[in-house]
Order: sequence, then structure tokens, then C-alpha cells
Amino acid sequence: MTTDKQESNFRIGAVSRLTGIPPDTLRVWERRYDLVTPMRSEGGGRLYSQEDVTRLSVIKQLVDSGHAIGTIAELSMEQLRERLADSRLNDRGIVAARPIRIVILGATLPQRLRAELESEQGETVELVGTYRSREEFLSVEPAQDVDVLLVELPVLDGKSATELRELSRHSRALRTLVVFGFGSAEIVAQLERSGTTVLRFPVTWGEVRVFAGAECFPQKQPQPAGLADIAAGLIQEPPERLYDDRQLALAATISTAIKCECTHHLADLILSLCHFEEYSARCESQSREDAALHAYLHLTTAKARHLMEQALQKAIEVEGIDLDTQPSQEI
Repeated sequence: MTTDKQESNFRIGAVSRLTGIPPDTLRVWERRYDLVTPMRSEGGGRLYSQEDVTRLSVIKQLVDSGHAIGTIAELSMEQLRERLADSRLNDRGIVAARPIRIVILGATLPQRLRAELESEQGETVELVGTYRSREEFLSVEPAQDVDVLLVELPVLDGKSATELRELSRHSRALRTLVVFGFGSAEIVAQLERSGTTVLRFPVTWGEVRVFAGAECFPQKQPQPAGLADIAAGLIQEPPERLYDDRQLALAATISTAIKCECTHHLADLILSLCHFEEYSARCESQSREDAALHAYLHLTTAKARHLMEQALQKAIEVEGIDLDTQPSQEI
């Protein structure tokens, strides 16, 4: 589906996490309906492009809305977006392609997002109202046809789910987004299971725009990247290690020709980075955003490790050390 093959670097596990489509379902859909045509790695694994991921994300949302996969499989990306916008807005009897109507409840969010909201006011978004407190919001008659309720909560606790249900019912919004400061992973997971989108403070309008349902916004320009920098951790393969644990242990203890211990310190730094690289790869994720963040941390650490390995390589060249020929008893 894409001609930009050099960007076909999303692996199937990453695509599954980003789109919510199980890998087995993804394979079946590709085989039966030819939804996308991923490239193949040297090992035969599927490699998807950003365009593929975007297309699959929209298709997944349409299927979740009740559309049969066979009826939308051959639609173009533009047709898919139009179908999704119509599906969401028609659920409320709203005319498609109008600005998204949003209500913001919070002490700081209205001010933080004001400039970006004003730049799109009346074209892609309509700010229906802003409220500083829960009590103020509940004391007024809700506006009609609210698409998104954006709530700012400094803390997520055991009462948050109940309070958010009350706010959501009062607003009658199609979607509720919560921006929070601190809270346990358990509470975040509970809210996400209930259908509430949870974002960590601070946020930009670009991030809100993506999670509020960017497909519904008329697009004057390319969709903001949102978490693209974090998701980059899922796009690239981490560099291979230049030194194994045995070689690093040797480099950390071997006698050097000069008085400084740079070789030792470099080996210790690299080994520490290797440990964090493995740790970030094993971190549990409660959401697709968590998975993207951990993948980003994993890739960034691997890049830092690779740079330090190159520095160690230069140091041992100057020292005239060959780690492959050193006897194991020196470890």
C-alpha cells in the first residue's frame, strides 16, 4: 500500500500494540482482504510503514464501530477517514465535517491550550466551554452535542472513576479524556478499560487532538505527530552489541599501559547501559502509549550504549588491547 519502502520498519508486534489488532487477526485480514502489503525483513518478518499503521488504525476503529471488514477493506484512506467521521458523528445525528465541540474542565488546561485552540476555533474545533472546578461544571446545564470532554485531575485515586463517570454523563460527550499529574498504574489501567483515554500531564493540543479522534477533524495540514518521537522507538531496530559481557568484564579489570582508568570506566558504563536496555525491554505496559514509551527508552539506551562501545573501541585500540585473545583468568 506504500511506495516509501525505506520507512517500512514497524514490526508486527509493534503494529499490534499501536492499532489494537491482534497479530493473528492482522495476518488473516492481510491474507483475505489484502488490506496492506508489508515488506519483509531478511529473516522473513513483516515490516509495516507508517502509512500501513495509520490505515490499519482507522480500519480497526471502523470495525469496532460495527462496520464489516469486507465492506471497507478496499476503500482508500480518504474514504476510510470519511466513513469513520460519518460513523462517529451520525451516532449523535450530527452533520459530518463540522468542527469538533470540546469542553475543558481544569485549573490550568484552558490557559495552557488557549493559543492553539484559538488558532483553530471555528474551523477544526469549537471550544464550547471551560470550567475551573467540578462543582462549577455540574452546576450548569450541559451544552448540546459535545464531542469531547477534557478533564484535568492532579491526582488519580480510588474516587476518580466514579467522579469521571458523573462528569461524562453530565456532559453527554462522545469521548472523555483525562490529563493527570500522579496516579497508580492500576487506576490508569482501570480507567482505560472503562473506555476513558488517560494522558500524563503536561500535554499539548497536538496530543489531545490525536487522542480525541483526529480522524474527525477537517485537515488543513498534516496531522500533528503527537507521540511520534516516542513511537520512534518502535520503528528502528536497536544496534547490535559490539562487546559481550565477558569482554566488558575483562575491559573493566585489565591492566592498562597508562595511568588513567578510562577503559575500566567505559566498560562499566556500557555494562550499566546494557542492563537498563534489558530492563526497558522487559517493562510491563498498561497501554499502547506505555509500550511506545518503553520501546523508545529501549532504542535510546541502545544508541547510547553503541556510542560508548565505539569510544571503548577507540580506547582499547590506543592501548593495544585485544579482548578476544585475553585469557579468561584475567576476568
